[in-house]
Amino acid sequence: MELERQSLAVLQQFGRTYRAYASAFEQRIGLPLPRWRILFALHTQEDAIAQKALAERVNMDPGALTRQLKAMEELGWVLRNTSERDNRVTHVTLSAAGKTMVEGKMPLRSAFLQDVLENVPESTMVELSRGLAQLEAGIAGAVARAAELANAE
Repeated sequence: MELERQSLAVLQQFGRTYRAYASAFEQRIGLPLPRWRILFALHTQEDAIAQKALAERVNMDPGALTRQLKAMEELGWVLRNTSERDNRVTHVTLSAAGKTMVEGKMPLRSAFLQDVLENVPESTMVELSRGLAQLEAGIAGAVARAAELANAE
């Protein structure tokens, strides 16, 4: 029971840490973290990317991605075009204004990350990464087992 209590406390701390990071990121960079992740993914993409592939790349629910893309399209940061070969596929690219905006934010992002990680040793980051990978594997395993149980019924 003690291990369960400690584990839940760590998971809750992880949530608080992420929310604090996302809030600080938005204050410092001027963009919500989910929106930045999309813009950064498009910035590193040379060609247009299918919206479905972009959702997988940024690990975002397709509906949430669509809402973000619509807002960014209105701001002139992204372009969305329906595929000529398959009208069910929408391709997304970063506009010239979007590229300029992202490139202008990159120094702020770098400075923010440097500030955040200033007092965190590299060994701590390596261990955190290892632990989070194990946690993700555990979550995936639990989801798979739940699906197996549901299918067995």
